[in-house]
Amino acid sequence: MKSIVSIFLAAVLVYLMILLLMFLFQNRLLFMPSSGIIAEPGHAGLQAEDLWIDTSDGLRLHSWYFPNDETEFVVVLSHGNAGNISGRIAIAETLIRSGASVLMYDYRGYGRSGGRPSEKGFYRDIEAVTKALMSEKGYSEKQIVMYGRSLGGAVAAYAATRFAVGGLVLDSAFLNLREMVRDVYPFVPSRLARYEFPTDQYLSRIHEVPVMIIHSRQDEIVPFRHAERLYEMTGEPRKFTETAGGHNHHFFTSRELIEQSWREYLQGL
Repeated sequence: MKSIVSIFLAAVLVYLMILLLMFLFQNRLLFMPSSGIIAEPGHAGLQAEDLWIDTSDGLRLHSWYFPNDETEFVVVLSHGNAGNISGRIAIAETLIRSGASVLMYDYRGYGRSGGRPSEKGFYRDIEAVTKALMSEKGYSEKQIVMYGRSLGGAVAAYAATRFAVGGLVLDSAFLNLREMVRDVYPFVPSRLARYEFPTDQYLSRIHEVPVMIIHSRQDEIVPFRHAERLYEMTGEPRKFTETAGGHNHHFFTSRELIEQSWREYLQGL
């Protein structure tokens, strides 16, 4: 009997230690920035301007602005939690072909941007990016389309609550971080999450903004039900594009479908 009790207490201790480590190192589990630039726009035959943007708390963000003279709209990409914009040039290429100018920026702590990642900091970053597009590039709020992939969905949705943007696109986005904790770490109490990234809460505050949801049923990281629930929360006009492939690869697996969906979406704005 004592042996069983000892094993049980040891298991409980190990479990509590795992929870403590996950709580203390949430930043490293959630934010996975890279400072290495693996490609430049010119490698894909694209012309882009290095645009440096100052945030309200004194940081400098790096972005690439891809102009497209055949459109009045600019799509702002808020990327996922890993890497940096140099790994997303193919996305810019597709968006340009779909009929948009593009601004890709790196959050604080990512790529060439200064600072350290944080949820509140990401919201400051997208505010600074939006204001820079208006002040330096002459866009109106209605000409700006927010595009958020994965964790960036919450950032894009937040921006749509702060500015009267022309559109919002959520690609492989999750409802909120606590829901993701339940899905990815079912043995961990979701209350331990120090961050929120509540895409669903922001989306519930958005009205009369055309929304497009893009998600793969084969997404192995963000379950398809997240997209379904986000779509249910969305008012008209709205569009749902179901793709194929994994979380980090569906863009390439379904690239033609995504490009066509973007073209139709932009033409409807």
